[in-house]
Amino acid sequence: MSTPLSAAKPVGEADVFVFDVCDTLFYSNTTFDFLRFVLAQRASGSKQLALKLLSAKWSPLFVGLVAWQKVAGGDPVKAGALRLLTGISRDELYELGRRFVAEFLPARRIARTHELLAELAQTSTRVVLLSASLDPVIAALATALGSIDFVSSRLEYDAQGICTGRLQQELTGQKQAALQTLLASPGEPLRLAVATDNFTDHGLVSQAQVRYVVVHDAAAKKFWQGLNPEFIEAYH
Repeated sequence: MSTPLSAAKPVGEADVFVFDVCDTLFYSNTTFDFLRFVLAQRASGSKQLALKLLSAKWSPLFVGLVAWQKVAGGDPVKAGALRLLTGISRDELYELGRRFVAEFLPARRIARTHELLAELAQTSTRVVLLSASLDPVIAALATALGSIDFVSSRLEYDAQGICTGRLQQELTGQKQAALQTLLASPGEPLRLAVATDNFTDHGLVSQAQVRYVVVHDAAAKKFWQGLNPEFIEAYH
C-alpha cells in the first residue's frame, strides 16, 4: 500500500488528480438525473412515468429488479432506464448534456471538491474525471471545467448516430483498468491523487498518494479509516 502525502502538502504535489463525479463533485446521481432531464425536455410523459417506476424505491418494478440483480448480477434498473434513450440522436443527447451541466448541476456543487479543482488550475497537475456516468454528461462537464481529460461509460450509437439504449462501455467496476489505459506511459510511476465518495473506488484510493474521500454521513468514515484519507464532509 502506498503512503499518502501529508494533508498539508498542496494538491499540486500529485502528477495526476482523479475526480469521481456523482456525489463527489455534485450532489447528484448524474445518470438518472440526466435521464429525467432529457425526458422532461422532450416532454415524454409516458417515458417519465416508466423511469419513475424503474427507479423509485417504492415501486414494485424496482423492488423486483433489485431482487433479480441479486440472483443474476448486472444492473437491470440502469439497463432498463437507459432503454428510454433509444431513438434519440447523439447530437441531441450531447446538446442536452451541455444544458444539463449548465442548468441543472451548478446548484448542486459540493464546495470543497470544487475548491480543489480551482487550486489545481494553478498547477501543472493533470486532472481526470473518472466516472461511470454517461458520455453526454461527462464530456460536457470536462469541457466546462477547461477541456480536461475524462473517462466515462459510453452510450452505444448506430451508424446513423442514433442511441440504441445500451452501453458500448460500462465503467462500473472498471475504473482502475480504464485509468491505467489512459495513463499508460514509459518512465517513472506517476504520483496519483484521488477524490471520491464511492465505496467501489477503495482499490483506486489505496493506490493514491493523495487521498480525499467525500462522506455524506459520519458512519461512512469507518469504511475508509484504514487508508487514512482526508475526509470531506458533505452532509446534505
